[in-house]
Amino acid sequence: MNHMTGVLVVVCRIAVATSLAAPPVACGADNPDASQPLVPLAQMLSIDWKKGPDLPQGFQDSCGGVIGHTLVTACGFCQGKQQIASKPGRYPRGFLKKVWGLDLENPSKGWTRLPDFPGAARQALCGIIVDGQLYCWGGYSYSAPYCYRDGFRLTCKQDQWAWDSLPDLPWPTGDSGISVMGSKIYVAGGADYDTNKFYTNSDRAGKVKGLGTRLLAIDTKDLRPGWKELSPCPGTPRWGEATAVVAGKLYLFGGGTGFDNPTGTYATVVDNWRYDPATDSWRRLANLPIASSVFPSGQIVVFDRYLVLIGGCQYGHVIGPDGSVKPVYGKPFRRYPDRDCFSDVFVYDTKRDRFGTATPLPLNDCRPMIVTAGDHIHLLGGETFGAVVEGEPFAHHPDLYLVGTIRAIAH
Repeated sequence: MNHMTGVLVVVCRIAVATSLAAPPVACGADNPDASQPLVPLAQMLSIDWKKGPDLPQGFQDSCGGVIGHTLVTACGFCQGKQQIASKPGRYPRGFLKKVWGLDLENPSKGWTRLPDFPGAARQALCGIIVDGQLYCWGGYSYSAPYCYRDGFRLTCKQDQWAWDSLPDLPWPTGDSGISVMGSKIYVAGGADYDTNKFYTNSDRAGKVKGLGTRLLAIDTKDLRPGWKELSPCPGTPRWGEATAVVAGKLYLFGGGTGFDNPTGTYATVVDNWRYDPATDSWRRLANLPIASSVFPSGQIVVFDRYLVLIGGCQYGHVIGPDGSVKPVYGKPFRRYPDRDCFSDVFVYDTKRDRFGTATPLPLNDCRPMIVTAGDHIHLLGGETFGAVVEGEPFAHHPDLYLVGTIRAIAH
């Protein structure tokens, strides 16, 4: 936002764009519509989805990654309302501080228990792997203070797993986008929560303005200075955005709003952005090809080029960067047409600045934990509203682990 008083002008720090798919964003003016033309999207990736060893229980909104050859998942939430007779005890209601690992070199051994998360049980914390260690912050629960700012790190040395504390975030937030560039971790956006509402325009007290646009960075090589705040995203305040780093740039896609907008409830966010840390500036990209929202974050890069936007959901309206309310658009794909959440896998090609698609999921899902590694993608849990995969039933927050083998499709 620009501010002008007398002759004082604070200049917008937004890079000038030249691509037709990413028109320039003028300081002091509404962002133009930046949608990629609504033509059939080319399939860019083929994904062969297979079911792996079931999770020890059902959950959504965990965080984790691969440490050594162990796939790790920490925390999460299970609604517990939907039960499956053939899986007694698999869907207990509650927030988790449990941590599990799967040896990817011998997955037939199944999931093993690792040391519990040291903070309060929670969901929607953001986490990412740096130098073989899991860094994670924030999240929500139904107990005071409801939204968290504390951080923790999980390490494994000589087969011994241990947690230690990290510098707190400057404010509580959950469902933030997280990504890593070199030794620096970036945390973007997110929401505050007080058990009644989610807030993205500010925190619940109205003190942290533009909460869902804020961008933070911390250097894992020297944690002592703590977090540094960078230029906020000029787009719509959001939580549940997909963020990732490719070729020294931070990408930010989609998400949802808090209740603090003209609709009074969640709304879909479709404007997307790229951040350049060298200039501390943002550039607008094409809008999402359909009005979808709430994607997994961080470890979503394939072949150092493609970003995968998996599953998602659609709220009743689209909120624009200027606060305008617009109707949703596009037709999402659902394996189960009568159930919420989507099966779409959208792809963003960072070399061509174009959207495409990949093989859809074998179920409807929203905000599973996603980890890409080489030509494989690991999917854990999420919110599915129930499904059957390879003949096995799964509940609303599933005990499902999928492995996808990825192949790029030449064009």
